[in-house]
Parts: sequence; structure tokens; C-alpha cells
Amino acid sequence: MTTADPLRPLSGKVALVTGASRGIGAEIAMALAGAGAQVVLAARDGAGLSEKVAAIASAGGSRRRWPSGRARNSTVPSR
Repeated sequence: MTTADPLRPLSGKVALVTGASRGIGAEIAMALAGAGAQVVLAARDGAGLSEKVAAIASAGGSRRRWPSGRARNSTVPSR
């Protein structure tokens, strides 16, 4: 049995945050990373997303970047 770290209660968990480049999404991503989660950040704003990834990294958090909203209709299979 492992003892949870009270300062990092989400250690070992993965969180996906959409809209993570600004506003509430960015703040949620920072809070989750601060609580120990490995955070996957998704947003359409690639530059803003890169800034948040760098901020989480500089704070010692674990993160992944996932640019979204770039798919074209031709890449989505039709039914």
C-alpha cells in the first residue's frame, strides 16, 4: 500500500485540459499540474499553448502539448 503525498494528491494521474492556452483552461491546467497530475494541454492557439507548457515545465510540472482544431474536413472520414 502506498501513501499519497498530501502536497501532490494527483500524483500518478493524467488530466486532459481543453482550452488550455488561456483563461479558465490555463488556470485549471496549472492547478492540476501543481497538484501532481501529468497534464495534457489541448488548444487551438499554438503560441498560447506553448507558453502554458513552458510555464508548467518551469514550475516542475509534467505536461504534454496537443494542438487541436487544425483538422480539415478532407481529413475526417465521411459516412
